[in-house]
Amino acid sequence: FLASAAKAAFALAAVVMMSAAFTACSSSNDEPTPEPLPEPTGTGTVTFDGAEKPILMAEYTDKADGNYILYFYLSDDHKEKVIMQLNKDLHMTGHAFNLTEKEKEHAGFCWAVEYYKPDGTILIDTYGAPGEDDYPVFKIGTLTASGSPEGTISIKLENGRVKGTDGKEHTLVLSYSGPIRKN
Repeated sequence: FLASAAKAAFALAAVVMMSAAFTACSSSNDEPTPEPLPEPTGTGTVTFDGAEKPILMAEYTDKADGNYILYFYLSDDHKEKVIMQLNKDLHMTGHAFNLTEKEKEHAGFCWAVEYYKPDGTILIDTYGAPGEDDYPVFKIGTLTASGSPEGTISIKLENGRVKGTDGKEHTLVLSYSGPIRKN
């Protein structure tokens, strides 16, 4: 009877150990779960890698023919900023467009989004022009803009996940609505 009970105990122990080993192996081979995407908490903010910062000033440069460069400054010295390149007729329509795709050939600016760190060096450098393979697009993300830089503009970059110039993945969200100053 004791020999029979010992066999059953060893069999049960072996099953438990094998189960634990398979569980440990399977969890170590799974893809890492990416951190959740940041959500904008208010208008006039940029959230970069989970850190929310207020937009201190917004400016634009008119490059003619409906082409604009928008500057969203996150520091007093203007080193930390988000810069966007957009065409009014193509991108400021009030409809979200996908930042994961290059655009088709067209007249006017293609979209671009850049993020500069507090030391003024570029960390995010994306560009939606066709054939520009040196510039990445976002892994996920949309941009919705409406209005006009000459008056009031509303712009939202949502669910932004992108590979930076450092080779690492970063998250970027921007929400702004209001007047924008010509520089």
